[in-house]
Amino acid sequence: MISVHFQPGDVTVEVEPGTTILAAAEKAGVVITAPCGGRGRCGRCRVVVDEGCDEPTGQERALLGDRELADGVRLACEATLRDDATVRVPSGSRTVSGKILSEDAWKHLALHPNVHVDHLDLPEPSLQDQRSDLQRVAEGLGLAADDLPAHEAALTELPVALREGDFSVTTVRVGNRLARVLPAGRDPQALGVAVDIGTTTVVAYLVDLQTGARLATTSAMNPQARYGHDLISRIEHVQSSPTGMADMRGAIVELVNDLISQACEEAGASMEDVYEATVVGNTCMHHLFLGLEPRYLAEAPYIPIVSRPVELDADDAGLAINRAGSVYCLPIIAGFVGADTVAVLLVSEITSRDHPTLAIDIGTNGEVMLWSGERLLVTSCAAGPAFEGGEISRGVRAAEGAVERIWLRNGDLDYATIGGAPANGICGSGIFDIVAVLLDTGVADTMGRFIDDDAAAHLPPAVAARLRGDGPTREFIIVPGGDGQQELTFTQKDMREVQLAKGAVRAAVELLCAEAGIEVSEIEEILLAGAFGNYIDRRSALRMGLLPEVELERIVGIGNAAGAGALAALVSVAQRRRAVELARTAEHLELMASASFQMVFADSMIFPDRQESGVNSSASGA
Repeated sequence: MISVHFQPGDVTVEVEPGTTILAAAEKAGVVITAPCGGRGRCGRCRVVVDEGCDEPTGQERALLGDRELADGVRLACEATLRDDATVRVPSGSRTVSGKILSEDAWKHLALHPNVHVDHLDLPEPSLQDQRSDLQRVAEGLGLAADDLPAHEAALTELPVALREGDFSVTTVRVGNRLARVLPAGRDPQALGVAVDIGTTTVVAYLVDLQTGARLATTSAMNPQARYGHDLISRIEHVQSSPTGMADMRGAIVELVNDLISQACEEAGASMEDVYEATVVGNTCMHHLFLGLEPRYLAEAPYIPIVSRPVELDADDAGLAINRAGSVYCLPIIAGFVGADTVAVLLVSEITSRDHPTLAIDIGTNGEVMLWSGERLLVTSCAAGPAFEGGEISRGVRAAEGAVERIWLRNGDLDYATIGGAPANGICGSGIFDIVAVLLDTGVADTMGRFIDDDAAAHLPPAVAARLRGDGPTREFIIVPGGDGQQELTFTQKDMREVQLAKGAVRAAVELLCAEAGIEVSEIEEILLAGAFGNYIDRRSALRMGLLPEVELERIVGIGNAAGAGALAALVSVAQRRRAVELARTAEHLELMASASFQMVFADSMIFPDRQESGVNSSASGA
């Protein structure tokens, strides 16, 4: 065995010689970003190792320059270990928590949870009253004995609790099932947790189900990312590895348990006090959490195994909450329109509006929802990871040091980073801004092409000086290097990636409107969900033509609506019924089945020119 020491974090693990650094990191619990799933394609899992590794592979030589190799830079998925080694994981290769949204859109709801707490004063048994303990409790609750099933744990504690409390007890029911019985004076906490399983981030919200108060919020990056940042890579891992499903389900269940544990610790509660969990996620995340085969989600016609709500015991779900607890997974709509979209529809109350309204939730996958005033239509589009920094040469997640705002000031570029730290990459909101700036200044034309040096002579000198290279290697310097600051650029290829993502989303909007029989110009309100909605500059989104032209104040960020929807379902069974109805009535449009998709997609990739666009985004500040 050899010893591998990871920095930062000061974590050491022992592995067999010949183990890749990525595999060693996984064993040590160190998450290294690997968007391609460790296939040696993306070059994003860079680490620094002074010694202890075998010679660089051909893939490393192709993706890393001689200078980087000389400086000890290696690809974690390719480099194999032969001796003890110390591995430094740069910030750009670490999967770290970024900005997490916490929304209270559910708080106006009437509290009507599926978990019930009742205080009972019961008559003591006698020779004249020989009802069983369970029957006595059932009738005290106003139920027939047959209408009160009981969990084994509740039956075990029932006789002792009754007699210790002189037949005054507090009961906890989950649905119609008796989950716990305590003697009077030992009133239990009745908590629930709402979980939003995102492809990138997982968030858990701990709630007191007796008061509706949110007690804690915890979050972490989805550990399944070690097998690939996109859904298809994760499905491929399930198919290609004998332990693929166990890997995927084990990783997410373990994380959810960790998040619940952290939330309970923060709230001074016990996991035994958590009686119910509601779960949302896209269809792939839903299937992997439940251990359901995801293969057919990736193959036309993209059919899920189940679309109705799934409710199961906590033990069967693998969650370490109260043994008598339950887990409720919200319904899904289609293979790529999942419970997270149903949650957005639920808390946005989109169908209550009296005007055409668009809702968009963009992550690695993009969901677009349209209420025409009469019909509710939904679709998904392969937006890809560009808006989250994936496939962008210097793209990073929204964490400390990421460039999150870019604007023009006095004829030159200025920017701001998260936390004010030195720039180490550009995240989604910064990507929107840089594209808008390039279009506003004329650095890029409506086809997304960077202008040549001759044309650049008409630009402000400071802006023109940031352009260099030719053809496909043309790039724009966002942050100059020097004095310890690494150089950051936005390339012609990056612009193409953004165009593909933008084209997919806008094409989805166009086709949904066509299906609903309305013009895009009739849309009066746009709801933007998730980090996409809260952090991007709306002017930048309008300038690049991603969104239909509406007044800025009619573009509303609604926060983590998926998480809020999970919370709504946790505190109200009526909201669960609404979610089921929304999933049933939503009409799913499969874009790839549309004969006009390719034409609409091609048109949607074109950026508005400066004369057509009524928005000047470059004037926006930090």
